[in-house]
Amino acid sequence: MKILVIQQKMIGDVLVSSIICNNLKKAYPNARIDYLVYESTTPVLEGNPNIDNLILFKKIHRKSNIAFMKLAWQIRQEHYDLVIDAYSKLESWIFVLLSGAKRRISYKKPGRSFLYTDNLPFTSFPKTNLGLAIERRLSLLKPLHLTIEIDPYPKLYVTEAENQQALALFREHGLQENRKTVMISLIGSEPSKTYPLDYMAQVVNQIAENHNVNILFNYFPKQIDLAKKVYALCSKPTQEKIYFDLLGDDLRSFIAIMNQCDMIVGNDGGAINIAKSLQKPAFIIFSPWIEKKVWATFEDGIHQTSVHLKEFHPELLAAYTEKELKEKTPELYQYFIPELFRDVLNEFLDTNLTASYIESTLNIVQVRLPLSALIITYNEEKHIKEVLQDIDFAEEIIVIDSFSKDNTVALVNDFEKVKLIQNKFVDYSSQRNFAIECAKNPWILFIDADERFTEELKEEVIETIQKPDASSAYLFYRTFIFEDKKLNFSGWQTDKIFRLFQKDKAKYVTERLVHEKLTVDGKIGKLKHKLIHFSYTDYETYKSKMVSYGKLKAKEEFAKGIRPNFYHFYLHPAYKFLYQFIVRLGFLDGKKGVIVCYLNALSVVVRYEELKKMRSNK
Repeated sequence: MKILVIQQKMIGDVLVSSIICNNLKKAYPNARIDYLVYESTTPVLEGNPNIDNLILFKKIHRKSNIAFMKLAWQIRQEHYDLVIDAYSKLESWIFVLLSGAKRRISYKKPGRSFLYTDNLPFTSFPKTNLGLAIERRLSLLKPLHLTIEIDPYPKLYVTEAENQQALALFREHGLQENRKTVMISLIGSEPSKTYPLDYMAQVVNQIAENHNVNILFNYFPKQIDLAKKVYALCSKPTQEKIYFDLLGDDLRSFIAIMNQCDMIVGNDGGAINIAKSLQKPAFIIFSPWIEKKVWATFEDGIHQTSVHLKEFHPELLAAYTEKELKEKTPELYQYFIPELFRDVLNEFLDTNLTASYIESTLNIVQVRLPLSALIITYNEEKHIKEVLQDIDFAEEIIVIDSFSKDNTVALVNDFEKVKLIQNKFVDYSSQRNFAIECAKNPWILFIDADERFTEELKEEVIETIQKPDASSAYLFYRTFIFEDKKLNFSGWQTDKIFRLFQKDKAKYVTERLVHEKLTVDGKIGKLKHKLIHFSYTDYETYKSKMVSYGKLKAKEEFAKGIRPNFYHFYLHPAYKFLYQFIVRLGFLDGKKGVIVCYLNALSVVVRYEELKKMRSNK
């Protein structure tokens, strides 16, 4: 089996995407794993045993169309079985198009889905503290259904000789062995990613004044004038702790030097990603225009910590696009004074300069979503286990049970995360409102036991509730499943229902006992992806449900004082059947359409027969 992974450009991207190669080799130890990257990024991949070949994208491939097409032809000649495109830009699209690979995986983006056999959602919000940069890469492995335990950590491989050379440099420059060593990520990859030099000097002073440490500056030789400015702005006692001239000759020597340091502090970029891959604590100062949720990887608030202007002054960033933020970064940086995060940095330093950092202390935790998932149940042992597994992404799950007589309660109790409350059933609206009152989060997800989420719908819900301009409530379209097969018509083709809403902006009206109505204060939206509705598992179950609905509707109409007549007993049921079977195209569903339309008409018959009995008893 031959596999090609594509991730061309920046050091951080190439290093993070190497986790795809690592996990593929773990899953397919006999496969050949090739990695297509920019030539300048290869030092971070040296010694990686999970990569068999590096295919280099060189400067000439950008300058010459002929050279580019020769490389594309070289890739085609390899006859890859699988191509994973983690880059997803014009260059990689051409490589994928010409590769001839049977399977091609990348992110789902407009206008390029035809290139790939598997298109994965390019998610906008992280689910865990791994960060979006990691989660997005790992999502590209999902279609393969790997049976291994996924390893999310990028890795760097440093030889013993390289470590010894770094230690020799430390001795040559007179670093004090009894001190811990802090690397400063001094200058970003561009001015808009570089914390103001006078502010950075204050950060370095804070480190030196409170801790007896060695301090190293990370900068390229062409950036030496900027580095000297920071050094000059530092206090004299701080300068005595800075070993300004201790630099590596190349990227591999920097990796070895970083491996001998105890932590890194400063601007986000390749140096930070290298440090994290070496399992070093990192404190990142993000640029105002960079999205922290993407690159704040493995954030635990202890060993991996970061700060962003948005956390202190969200109002300064709220009105601008990413492009506008980048243009305004010099102005915004002036508000990002070191005093804002002084305490956070001190806590980070105190923790990590007094204890050894080990990988096992990193815990992957779910991002807390302000979402309560609610289910009302009665005798749902057939469905309850699957639906609870389906909504595990919610921060809170509550089941309101109407004293089920089957095994529902026992099955719910098997889920440690789920809160079970039993409450006597009066009507659907009252039961749902009771469930809402029990929820603690501002967002409510109401789900029936016979409904299921697709992965795409889960992603959409997670992203929707984190949008600052989210609507008050959202309608979900549903796919109706008839005995494990999709029902395309019979009135279900446009079926939609409220399932997601803000707790303080929606409530069920109590005058409707069945097919309850949600009143919404504010804007209403619709989600793109559909719920799967397993409403019809067999004839008797669906018939029982329709009869139950009919009796509840009878109570509604009895309360309204409706007197049933010839129209209700004969014409209304006939109209119900004919409307769903003919107008709503139920006949196109064949026998299934006949059954569903008949049972819906039967519910109308039961309603008015029951209403007649109620009026007679009165």
